[in-house]
Amino acid sequence: MTSLNHREIVYILEANGVSGGVKNVFEHINHLHDMGYRVHLFSLDNHPRWFPLKVQTRRFKNYQKMLQQLKVMDAIKVATWWNTLDTVVNSCDPLQNGRGIPFYLVQDIEESYYPHSPEMRARVHQTYQKNINYLTVADWTTQQLAQRFQKQAANVSIAIDHDVFRPNRTHDYDPLRILACSRRSQHLKGFHVTAEAVQKVHQMLSNVSLVTFGLESPNIPRIPALHFSVPDDRTVAYLYANCGVFVQTSYHEGFGMPILEAMACGAPVVTTRANGNEEFCIDGHNCLMVNSGDADGVANAIYRVLTDRELANYLAANAIQTAQKYNWPRVMSNLTSEFSKY
Repeated sequence: MTSLNHREIVYILEANGVSGGVKNVFEHINHLHDMGYRVHLFSLDNHPRWFPLKVQTRRFKNYQKMLQQLKVMDAIKVATWWNTLDTVVNSCDPLQNGRGIPFYLVQDIEESYYPHSPEMRARVHQTYQKNINYLTVADWTTQQLAQRFQKQAANVSIAIDHDVFRPNRTHDYDPLRILACSRRSQHLKGFHVTAEAVQKVHQMLSNVSLVTFGLESPNIPRIPALHFSVPDDRTVAYLYANCGVFVQTSYHEGFGMPILEAMACGAPVVTTRANGNEEFCIDGHNCLMVNSGDADGVANAIYRVLTDRELANYLAANAIQTAQKYNWPRVMSNLTSEFSKY
């Protein structure tokens, strides 16, 4: 245990719904808990049912109620979304009878969630102009903060559970099965590009099938498909390990966790250039990469992987090695090192 053990740590989330960023926060909390730190989750949402969080959520009716409680805590307080930052900063401000150390875990430049609202993007940008302690999980976000907002951030990196996400090919393996995460309502995820590409591949290889997972079923006509709604991590890992290719066609990613999970399970990956995923995705080495929005290019890449087993095996072997670099001991060492400075 480091000198950090005298301080409590509080993570602040607005919502606890299914997302990669929220899952990463939950992982931070669980690992800190296992290491013996006094860690809490404050949220405006109910305790999650979809993730085995080891700390009970402290739910508040609004940010003002949360602020009242945070002010009396001499703790490390971690904002995790742009709209949580003011509450964290104000709760640590001595001029407002606050105390503690404010951190801002920036997992993406969150302007991307408001493509049609200059006003909302401006509000998001204001949060990157505070003089506080910035943490990131990827090189892309770290560089954006430095280049656009002149803020230095500590990249603590990101990780996956290698006891869960690992090669596990079974009798269910199908080299002509396409796997994708279905998120039709989020334009940034570009699932319509996946859908169009899969339809094109089906015209070239009539015996391909599609498996998807996520909150939204894909509804792609005339293609044999199976959908898993909110499966647990072990089920998702099983799907990764037994598909012929995993496809993700985002326009933008803060990092791209499902891609890394698929790589760890030995799934050949086809993806698009989407900012954050370019930290670990290397075209022709551990995946095939296509420009975002290029359904024809995605279809051709899927076809190559499904019809060239030597290529598929080469990409998968390199992908497994890439994923090994993203492990929780490394992340927690980075994270607690930053916390222990205060």
